[in-house]
Amino acid sequence: MLLDFLYSVPATVSATLIVGGLVLLSVAGLLLVHRLVPHALRRSHNDVAGVLIAVVGVVYAVLLAFIAVAVWQDYNTADAIVHREASLAGDIHQDALNMPGAAGPRLRQLVRTYLRVVIDEEWPAMRSGGESPRAGATITELQNTVFTYQARGPIFSDVLQRVNALADARRDRLINGNSGLQPVAWFVLLAGSALTISFCFLFGVPDLRLHALMTAAVAASVALVLFLIVSFDYPFRGAVSIAPTAFENVIATIDSQKAMTPPPPETAAQPTTTP
Repeated sequence: MLLDFLYSVPATVSATLIVGGLVLLSVAGLLLVHRLVPHALRRSHNDVAGVLIAVVGVVYAVLLAFIAVAVWQDYNTADAIVHREASLAGDIHQDALNMPGAAGPRLRQLVRTYLRVVIDEEWPAMRSGGESPRAGATITELQNTVFTYQARGPIFSDVLQRVNALADARRDRLINGNSGLQPVAWFVLLAGSALTISFCFLFGVPDLRLHALMTAAVAASVALVLFLIVSFDYPFRGAVSIAPTAFENVIATIDSQKAMTPPPPETAAQPTTTP
């Protein structure tokens, strides 16, 4: 699939392929039309072609801007989900510090394991549309561990609510990461690009080189917006993707708290007396 290939190469390569490919196709199309349709005939209809390209250009520009803004908003939404998920994991670890018994240390260990699995396993898997089974299993174990806590008070309710919210945030992240533009949207985008650029061929410009330069400029402008849409369509794929920085920051905070926590005092051995 073309999108899979574009997401597997650096951003400079994908931008060069999209912009350069569309510019070359546009110039080739102009040269073909220049051979098939006489220059005098095209020049005599410059006024009509100018009105038509203005209408087509405005309609396509509105559509292009609408889709670009929608994709950008989806990207920001995915980034907000990531920060919320990482924040929930940090809150669960903090709440577990106040849970006596075996549940607290186990929860803290599971939270750190979850963060590490998301960074090391799930994030690379999401680049190809997958997920990590270990991450889901760790959340399930987190939920089961909460229910083993005997004191059913405010701490239990708060931790249970945040563990469930963590599971929901992970589910939202996976759904958002695999949701891109529908094929019909790509068809409309590509067809609109072809129509808009094709109208540039209908003008009769005395200098063919200048005509080719203007057509290439229009094609490059359209291609840059298409590159932007491709880059942000799947927020966890490609060179321009969301990084697991929020999870790494939470792990760093947990490690710093652990380093500042003083070790438990050693209990002195009681002398034994013999009767």
